[in-house]
Amino acid sequence: MSRTQHGTYSEKINDNILEIEYEYYYAPATHYDQEEESVDVTKVLANGNDITDFYWDFFDTEIMHDRILDYCRGN
Repeated sequence: MSRTQHGTYSEKINDNILEIEYEYYYAPATHYDQEEESVDVTKVLANGNDITDFYWDFFDTEIMHDRILDYCRGN
């Protein structure tokens, strides 16, 4: 059975608290279909300030997405 989870991943970077709101989707493999998994970032805050555009322009989003994905798998 597939599931969609909304949540917030938080990480302290230097003196900033980064809060990343996400949507996680997971569907297990079946006899007919392969496993599906995705994470979509919907909003990013740094110390309560919206930095979503800055995140997409300047962060290494692949590394952060991997961290969020690992976090989702553990929850």
